[in-house]
Amino acid sequence: MDRSPLRRPTISDVAEAAGVSRAAVSKVLRDAYGVSPAMRERVGAAIDELGYRPRESARAMRTSTHTVGVALPMLRGQFFADVLDGIYDALDATPYRMLVAPFDHETEERNPGMEALWDRSVDAMIVVSPTVAASWLEEFARRVPTVVVARHDAAVAYDSVVDDDRTGAALMVEHLAGLGHRRITHVSHVITEPPRSLAQSPHSVREDGYREAMRRLGLAEHIHVVHTRGSEQGTCDATARLLDEGHAPTALFVGSDQGAFGSLRALAERGLGVPADVSVAGYDDTQFASHPRFSLTTIAQHGAEMGRNAALLALERVEGRDAARRWVSHPRLVVRDSTGAPPAGS
Repeated sequence: MDRSPLRRPTISDVAEAAGVSRAAVSKVLRDAYGVSPAMRERVGAAIDELGYRPRESARAMRTSTHTVGVALPMLRGQFFADVLDGIYDALDATPYRMLVAPFDHETEERNPGMEALWDRSVDAMIVVSPTVAASWLEEFARRVPTVVVARHDAAVAYDSVVDDDRTGAALMVEHLAGLGHRRITHVSHVITEPPRSLAQSPHSVREDGYREAMRRLGLAEHIHVVHTRGSEQGTCDATARLLDEGHAPTALFVGSDQGAFGSLRALAERGLGVPADVSVAGYDDTQFASHPRFSLTTIAQHGAEMGRNAALLALERVEGRDAARRWVSHPRLVVRDSTGAPPAGS
């Protein structure tokens, strides 16, 4: 191989000297995830030996991809669709477009959707409801401008867009108690398996808000929380077990509209009327909540507005803002036909 000082070393030269592929060298140069320390050391030694430097023109070409990455869980919930609608609306009049990466199998140590978007050189990133450790998020956000939606962290390196979930839960408990309910069960979507430290999740904060409101209203002895994942089927199964075990409440406050639809199905399958036998309330005020067939009482957390503001914060980050910002959505109680007074004598 010609290593004459008259010829500028290339990425191919580095790959040959290190005994790796061009793609491996590229990943090291981009500080991509999934590169082992041994690989970094090997490529770094070849770079030092050859005096390789990326061309400034190539760097300039990679300065902006005009993409904002959006990572969100693989849950088929309307709330996530509302957030995406808001992001799209905010970016539509700009040169930026969004690149979406659904993720599953997330751990406290990594989020595969965020890593995939990083490897595609997005200019900024919006991640919805991640459950990775806060320290991992902080480290990641120092590499790429990041906005986190629906997570109550005291962030330093990234921006946050959250709903005031504690107030929202209190609004619902107050509504149900005002109708005369005492046996109000909260169906929470806090993830308990595998064990996670998720005090910052919206569902944890909603559960805290439920408990606090029940105690404040003198209903501490009736506090009852059922944990299940947020899918419609999962909540249907959890509600069915609750009813079949003889712990029927007069009101169910479910942590999401998607879950509330599952509770409605479980009640219908057992011939129980809503709200004649059991009142049901959700959280999100998604599109289907207002459908006459459901007419679901819920808490509006304004998903599209949250998405719009997340996109605007991401663009501010791209333009150079470093200080962390936090945007809070103010929840609103939306009363419909799924809640009413408890059955007489209950």
